[in-house]
Amino acid sequence: MQKLVQKQTKKINLDLFEQSIKSEYTRVVYTTCLKKYFEFPGSSKFINATDTRKIEDHITDFITSMKKEGKSFRAIYNYVSAICKYYRMNRVTLDTKHIREYLPEFKKSKKDRPYEYEEIRRLLDIADERMRTVILLLASTGMRIGAIPGLRLRNIEKVEIDAATSIYKITVYEGFKEEYITFTTPECTAAIDSYLKMRERYGEKLNTNSFLIREQFDVRDPFVISKCKEVKANTLTGKLIDLAVRAGIRQKEVLEGKPHGTIRNDVPIAHGFRKFFTTQLFKSDVKSELRWLLEGHNLKANDPAYVKIQEADLLEEYQKGIDNLTIDPANRLQRTVEVLKIEKSRIDGLEAKIQKLERKYGKIR
Repeated sequence: MQKLVQKQTKKINLDLFEQSIKSEYTRVVYTTCLKKYFEFPGSSKFINATDTRKIEDHITDFITSMKKEGKSFRAIYNYVSAICKYYRMNRVTLDTKHIREYLPEFKKSKKDRPYEYEEIRRLLDIADERMRTVILLLASTGMRIGAIPGLRLRNIEKVEIDAATSIYKITVYEGFKEEYITFTTPECTAAIDSYLKMRERYGEKLNTNSFLIREQFDVRDPFVISKCKEVKANTLTGKLIDLAVRAGIRQKEVLEGKPHGTIRNDVPIAHGFRKFFTTQLFKSDVKSELRWLLEGHNLKANDPAYVKIQEADLLEEYQKGIDNLTIDPANRLQRTVEVLKIEKSRIDGLEAKIQKLERKYGKIR
């Protein structure tokens, strides 16, 4: 009976913990970390404990054990953050400063970098329509992979830049305080349109509440097709890792003759696209303040109180980076040709007006 009550109480406490986390991606990470903590010897006594000194001592013992296992600062920090949040949500106030004193020294083992064009092209060459859209979304908007699952069709709006170019405006984290807008390249826009048309061909009825990126479905099952389910960020990350291995960008780690995960290289599997986005905007001379907003950051210091950026300003500044954010050189060339055609048409129109005026008033000497 006591074990049953303890199990039920633990479930209630975990429910409080999970409900307090807004991001699905963070919820998965924190829940996994907390599960490992509860599996640590002696943790069962501290599920409902209130003696803060004993809880703190137990957490520091857990940290010490992970340090002996060779866990990195970042990994242990995630565990500690999850544990402290669990107790905080259950109204147990811990001395987190004391606990974090036991963390190992932060060491950056590798300098990471953004993806290069060729690496992204290799991923696109073997990606299906869904993952092609995901890759171009990450590269052309700079959004975090955790933002993709929540995107619905009402969050995208097509914007016509000129007669030959259209892009999407995307509202990220709709309804949350982190909400911001960014844009896609014409290349990404075409990928989105192709992906949505594919879903419609197989019988899905799209509406404003449909997910932009949905869970994979069996094309032979009309019932599954009609039920547009949300994809998980972890699923997309796993797909990216698989593509990276197949494309030769990452290698499978082999331990005792058996595959064991992947070897992390100097390009973060998902965040490398965000770094690519930031790098290309910087190279395109996009204003720093507007770049921050396109990345989903806030303006610095007291700027938000005085500087009011209009959506048109963001769009105009984003256009500076479109060429550098376009992956396929053929698409970059096509865009250049289209821009030149529009410019030539404009010049021809001006020449025609000048000739008309000359015929009417004579040449100006």
